[in-house]
Formats: sequence, C-alpha cells, structure tokens
Amino acid sequence: MDVIKILILSIVQGITELLPISSSGHIIVIGKLLDFDISSSPVFLATLHLGTTLAIIVFFRKKLFKNFFTKTKLIFFLKLLLASLPVALIGLFFEDYIVQSFYNNFIIAISLITIGILFIYIEHLDRKTIKLKLEKIPLVKMMPIGIGQTLALIPGISRSGITTLAGMSCGLDKYSALKFSFILGIPLLLGGSLFEIITFYLTTDNKSLTTTSLSLIKILPAMIVTFIIGYLALHIIEKFRKKKWLTIFGVYRIVVGILILIFAI
Repeated sequence: MDVIKILILSIVQGITELLPISSSGHIIVIGKLLDFDISSSPVFLATLHLGTTLAIIVFFRKKLFKNFFTKTKLIFFLKLLLASLPVALIGLFFEDYIVQSFYNNFIIAISLITIGILFIYIEHLDRKTIKLKLEKIPLVKMMPIGIGQTLALIPGISRSGITTLAGMSCGLDKYSALKFSFILGIPLLLGGSLFEIITFYLTTDNKSLTTTSLSLIKILPAMIVTFIIGYLALHIIEKFRKKKWLTIFGVYRIVVGILILIFAI
C-alpha cells in the first residue's frame, strides 16, 4: 500500500512542481486523502523535489552548461545563488514553525485562491514588458524575484507561480519569467533536497531504514518516477503557447481552492 501511495504522490509531484499551481499544496492535500502525512516525512518530500530538480537540470542543460566557464555565465550563477539566499535562510531557521503553522487545508485553499486571482488580474493588465535574456538580468532585478520566492514556503502559493509574477513585475514576459523560475529554483531545491536526504540517512540506523516506509528501495523509484514525469511536463510546457495560460491556471487554482474549502475542512 505504501508503494502505491508513493507512486501516486510521485506522479502528482512531477506534474505540479513545474506548473504554477503549488506542488506542496497538492501533495499535502492528496497525502492526507491517502492517509500519508507529508509534514512528518520531510525526507520523502525532499526526494520528490530532487527528482524534479534533476529533470530541470537535464532539460535546461544547454542553457545552463553551454559556455560554462565564461564570465557572463559564472556571474549568472552567482546571481542565482544570491537570489536564493533569502528563502534558504528563512527555510533553515523557520522550517518547523512554517510546517506547524501553515501546513493545513485552510491555508492551502486561501493561498491557491489568492494567487489564482492575482494570475487573472496581472495577465489582463495592459503593460509593456522588457525582453531581457536570462543571463542579462541585473542583480537589482534578481533580488525581488528571490525575495518573492520566500512566500512559496507557504503551501498553496507555488514557487514557480510567485516567481513568475515577480519576474513579470521586473520586466520579463510571462513565459520567460516561468522558465526563469525553474532555473532560479535549482540551487534551493538541489541544496535543500540533498541536505535533507543526507542528514536523514546519516542519523537513521540501518534497522530503522529497512522497516520504515521511507527505505531506499521505496523512495529511489519515487525519485525516478518524479524525474520522468517532470521531464515530460517540461516538454509540454515548452509547447504551451496559449495567450491566456496564466488565466487558465488562475481559474484552476481558484476552483481547487474552493473545493478544498468545501470538502477538506
């Protein structure tokens, strides 16, 4: 039964992590429906994040690693690290508080609805965008995007969603802002996932590892499934050129948020 639950959650994570609809919100709610408490299994969530992060790295490998040792590319990676510091520090020092205070259905529902409304509103604004190449984004514009990422620690907000909105406010067109949100998340997701997983296995004895539902033989396939689904999702997003796609996701978020308020609270 645990294997089936893990497989379902892996598929959900692979799809929702890369869409601006909040993977954590979906994972927490579906986890509760499956009687699988995600909040008490941070290493499992970290494994799922690692799968989607590896999918992002493989998908954007040319953009990330082409001319890797040039000054422009190295400065770009430095900007990514600096923009990731706010959310990394807040997550490090306030993780327990965030889990205890915000990992509940009401917060998830309100977050989904609020950001959904923002999606619809901002997409319908008549505003000009500055077409910047990702590598050329100045640090002064990177920091608001990085700070916006801290809000995604609240389940239901969506890291890719909030950083897409922040990117648009800094002058990026919405599709470039969405792609940038994937790349910006690499240092945080990769570092946080590896830290959580390594810490767990270093502090858990072998006997417990063989009996727990988070044994390596179960979570490794979960990471592989999440990687495959995430990689396929990125290919779909690459072809997703509908003019009002933020509105589509906004409506979806509002509907899901209302359903959670009705049925899950």
